[in-house]
Amino acid sequence: MPVTQYYPIGSITMPSSWIAVAAGFIVTYLFIRLCFGKIYSERIGNIFFYVVMTWKLSVILTDFSMVIRHPLSLLYFHGGTFGWILGLTVAALLTLKQAYQEKWKRIDQWTLLLALITWQVIYQIMMAVLNQGSLAVKSGTVILFLGVLMLAVWSERKAVNTVSELSVIFIALHLLVSSFQPGPLVHNALITTGFIGLLMWGTERVSAQSDSRREEVE
Repeated sequence: MPVTQYYPIGSITMPSSWIAVAAGFIVTYLFIRLCFGKIYSERIGNIFFYVVMTWKLSVILTDFSMVIRHPLSLLYFHGGTFGWILGLTVAALLTLKQAYQEKWKRIDQWTLLLALITWQVIYQIMMAVLNQGSLAVKSGTVILFLGVLMLAVWSERKAVNTVSELSVIFIALHLLVSSFQPGPLVHNALITTGFIGLLMWGTERVSAQSDSRREEVE
């Protein structure tokens, strides 16, 4: 859903997308903490921190002269799409490194996927609620994203599908939703889903590689 509404919070006027991202982070963290425990929720919290901090600080790269003139602009501005992609890249690389070093198992991969899907689902629901648009588009967005979340939870419980297989379904569904939402087909939310798919594929591979090396050593 495109941003059509802005909301005053204290002395700052925030776009609906910022509120939706924050809500996604909070709900996802609580969901993982309650269902899987502290270790997994802290891992997800770190990923969110890497993304947001890189995104915010990337304004130094995109508009260095402004930051030099007005250092407090770091509080209000960010690196845009470039910064967001940079944040996703940094978080993905650090996560892959952790997955390899810690020899992630199935539960590690699935908690990561469930967290990232939950984050995207809450973001999409909040964007549908906070912005203007047709009821049909909003309803379709909410129903389809909730559907993929329920499929992910069911797949984890029943031990069917791999995280990379479900990621492909997630990407395909998001493409479908983007095709009937107003605005450009490719946007930051869809780019994020693409990164989620690549990250889950990479996590499976580095975890398997780590297991193979351990078996060779043994």
